[in-house]
Amino acid sequence: MRTSLLLAGLVWAAVGSCAEPAVQRRETAEGPALALRASGKLDPKLVPECSALFPSRRHPGVFWTLSDSGAKPVLVPVRADGSKVFTAKGYAQGVALAGATNVDWEALAGDDEGNLIVGDVGNNVSRRKELSFYLCAEPAPEAASVPARKVTFAWPDQTAFPDPDLAHDCEAMFLLRGKLYLLTKHRRDTLTDLWRADIPPVGDRATLTKLARFDIGGMVTDACVSPDQKRLAVLTYRNVWVFDVPLVGEDFFRAPALHAPISPPMLSFQLEGCSWVGNSHLLLGSEQGDLFRIPLTDLREAK
Repeated sequence: MRTSLLLAGLVWAAVGSCAEPAVQRRETAEGPALALRASGKLDPKLVPECSALFPSRRHPGVFWTLSDSGAKPVLVPVRADGSKVFTAKGYAQGVALAGATNVDWEALAGDDEGNLIVGDVGNNVSRRKELSFYLCAEPAPEAASVPARKVTFAWPDQTAFPDPDLAHDCEAMFLLRGKLYLLTKHRRDTLTDLWRADIPPVGDRATLTKLARFDIGGMVTDACVSPDQKRLAVLTYRNVWVFDVPLVGEDFFRAPALHAPISPPMLSFQLEGCSWVGNSHLLLGSEQGDLFRIPLTDLREAK
């Protein structure tokens, strides 16, 4: 199955000791926030709380989403307007990950080989000592279930549980060039840490390496690489960033970037899903079930 291809492609490396990275910052253009208007609505029976979005690489026009904190361990296929996906078996109701549990699913990533990784990485008050990924082949929307491999990890620099700085929550990850990256959600400052998660070809334990720290201006809630692999979108509750992907290396935050402050409707304030519609539009989702579409032309250059 394709999952084995994913495991072979993810880089396996030992974690070496290194100094805490310096905080990187960017200047953003002044201007009013983008007033978001809903372009779609998710069915709350299928998606009680949208916590991630990812554009299918195998099924054009399909987006995968999931719900967090104790919801069913299922991936739900939807359209860009939030409508259900119709298949030969009727409307898709969601695909269960066999043997998985949903402690706090918050992130979803995939690649062009048809692989998906679900991140059970939510850690609201930084109490969890062990977190996990579920790796699977991207299923057909009409499938009832799909086999999944569980891989666990821990934050190497967390020594107190709970962490008094509340800096070890996570709701965003992305796959790029066979490597899995995570972005932390800090609750006492506006920073995010970029980590690389190295998953071995065999075994059930991943190791993490901290790569960078960036002042993102808020709490990171999702991230997604564009289908052409040229841009990385990062979402916070009130900002959206789009970074050019460097041709080599992992220095994402110093690459040319676009940015915009965003203002969602009052009753749809908790933006936690970020995906791409083609390579020129973003699709955002809120826990309240609203979807919002943003053209990149609405964003401004960051210095």
